[in-house]
Amino acid sequence: MAASETARVPVHELTLRPALAAAFPATRAAALERVRSVDERAYARTRNHLRGAVSRLSPYLTHGLVSVPEVLAIVAPDAAGKFAQELAWREFFQLVYERDGRTIFADRFGPQPRRSAAAQPRRLPRAIIEGRTGIDALDDAVRALLDDGYVHNHARMWLASVTCHLAGADWRAGAAWFFFHLLDGDLASNTLSWQWVAGTGSHKPYLANQANLDRFSDRAQRGTFLDRPTSELLAGPVPAALAESLELDLPATIPDLPPPRLDPDRPLLAYHPWALDPTWRAGDDAERWLLLEPALFARHPWSRDRLAWVLSAAREVPGLRVAVADARTLLAERVAAAEQGASAAVRHRAHPAVAHWPGPADPPPRAFAQRWTQGSAPRSFSAFWKRVGSAS
Repeated sequence: MAASETARVPVHELTLRPALAAAFPATRAAALERVRSVDERAYARTRNHLRGAVSRLSPYLTHGLVSVPEVLAIVAPDAAGKFAQELAWREFFQLVYERDGRTIFADRFGPQPRRSAAAQPRRLPRAIIEGRTGIDALDDAVRALLDDGYVHNHARMWLASVTCHLAGADWRAGAAWFFFHLLDGDLASNTLSWQWVAGTGSHKPYLANQANLDRFSDRAQRGTFLDRPTSELLAGPVPAALAESLELDLPATIPDLPPPRLDPDRPLLAYHPWALDPTWRAGDDAERWLLLEPALFARHPWSRDRLAWVLSAAREVPGLRVAVADARTLLAERVAAAEQGASAAVRHRAHPAVAHWPGPADPPPRAFAQRWTQGSAPRSFSAFWKRVGSAS
């Protein structure tokens, strides 16, 4: 889909649903409250259970309302613990995205095992899309994805495994579907996690049977297409429940807002959806604009719920205005004018999703990545963690 095909949605139609606002208040205060409530020991003991003591911080981390260093400073004095390790995965994925750019959206280390010859990057099993697989843990996860924009990480892995290995669907379709709905949809983490499960970003694919789902979802379901030993899951044809596929309906939408009208006499701080940090250069006397790029939303569409959540979160930054614009062109013109003394300076915060933005950029707030001194991104998380986890 070309950027010109991105539909403009009136801003008044992008209001945050009360249920979603209650589940994930789009504020920094709510994020910090969740940080302070994390029980690291309980997390380490129960994190794989759907009712475990997980933090539900991921939407706030993805969109920059809080940072990994802030969370670690409050929660994890033991920076080698399980909670810290999960945060390190996020930074590892960002380093890979920085190194490899848009190539992360293609098979990384080889073709997807079990990918059907008929698989397409925008088709998924109907039963997965509609939450009608007949497996309670999977169907509940789909409902959570559609209703809350959030799914427990273990349930994400189960859905991805069934989608890629039992249905033979293309992992890219699943990644796009997740990214559309998830409030925490991070391009690096979401994409590379799907590749890890699919076996294109790791040495072997991830599989889980009904016993695994039952153990971690407090259920006891029998007679499903997953109710067999893991070693037998891939024997035989695609389960009948997964045989029918549908084209994904992921409409590319963006708020109907004009380009910004910039004041050339004031410094410009350019924001993007991955860095809605109210503390960033809070003392600077500058114009502040959140720039939403049609090309990004065309390539990687968001649901209206997610758009509404991010627009609400943007209100946390005092004086931040929102505009739709081609940031590369806009900022290039402003940088050129600043270099010629015709306008005030411009600055943004670095992120691999906006690597094409010209002009000076402040580094993103990171903890573990600062300890990686090898000069290039790590090949594997184990190599990354071996160095940065022991450096604490």
